[in-house]
Formats: sequence, C-alpha cells, structure tokens
Amino acid sequence: MNWKCPTSLSAVMISCIVVTGSVLRAAEGHYYGVVESFGGGEVVVKTTKHSTGHWKVDSSTRIDGSIARYDWIFVEMGRGGTAAVLKFEERPTTHVGVVKIIDGVVLSVHSGASIERWNVVETTLGDAAGVAVGDEVSVKVYGNHNLAEVRVLKHGIK
Repeated sequence: MNWKCPTSLSAVMISCIVVTGSVLRAAEGHYYGVVESFGGGEVVVKTTKHSTGHWKVDSSTRIDGSIARYDWIFVEMGRGGTAAVLKFEERPTTHVGVVKIIDGVVLSVHSGASIERWNVVETTLGDAAGVAVGDEVSVKVYGNHNLAEVRVLKHGIK
C-alpha cells in the first residue's frame, strides 16, 4: 500500500479504534452462569462476572436448547434489559457424599465408592461457606467438577 498522505494513516487508525471499541462493548453484553430461575418472562443467572443478572425473556429472545434451573448457560444481552440469546451449555448431575477434606475452594468428598474433588466457584449456589468437614452434602456438579449448587443435608457425620 502507498501511504502518501498522513490523513490516510489517521483514517486507518481511527477505523481500528472504532472496531476495537465495538468488540469490547459487545463482550460486555455476554454472560455465562448458573440459572437460578427461569420462567414467567424472566431468567435469573448467577454470572461469572460476580453478579446476578435479572433479564426479561420475550418473543424476541432466541432460546437454544432446553433451559432449566442449575443449567450452565450463555446469555447475550439485547435491548432494554431483555436477553437476546439464551444458550444451553451443560446440565449438572446430582451427587451426595460426606466431606472429608476442604482445601481452599476444593471439597474432597466421599461419594459412592470413591473420593471426588469438587470446586466451589463464584457461580456456586447455596451456602458453600457453611460446609464443614464431616458434613453430608448434596451437590449439583458439572463435568469439569465445578459445583452449580451445594446443600448441607446433615452436619457432623464422620
């Protein structure tokens, strides 16, 4: 390319800044998280952005997959607090076990015939802070071992 005029360079730089700004703004309207509730024209999602989103769902919302409580979903924002897209990503499975070790945010739990390690993350629902060694817990866990929910069934079982 032949850049003879500084105006051409300025135009290219301005175009790059505008495009970059558009991409950054678009990323702000995308969320991943755990569904707390879905129905009645609203979805409530505990997000990876350390917040809980309350968004309207109407006829303009595209829903990819069947969405239910505790599902891991992707949300793309539309206008006026309405979700433009809700996309199902993963449904957790339910497990029950007794907590043997707590190492930071990792619970080592005797579940079935083995010890499993489950991660408490910013999107985990329930009272993870109230879990202690020896507690019997019921969890909803994803394939990557992150917890969608943790509930204490009984305290102090050894």
